Amino acid sequence: MKDTKISIKFEKDLIDKIKLYAANNEMDQSKVVRLAVKKFLNESPVEIKRSARKAN
Repeated sequence: MKDTKISIKFEKDLIDKIKLYAANNEMDQSKVVRLAVKKFLNESPVEIKRSARKAN
């Protein structure tokens, strides 16, 4: 699967935490964010709105 770039904004304190985690775990910042998003999506139930159901 081909990677796609996106642009997102984070508060400075969150960026600092991402940088620290990345440095402590020998990974780049993008990987930290990808892992966090995957974990969130797998562990957090997502409610599908009715309007989104109609589009599928």
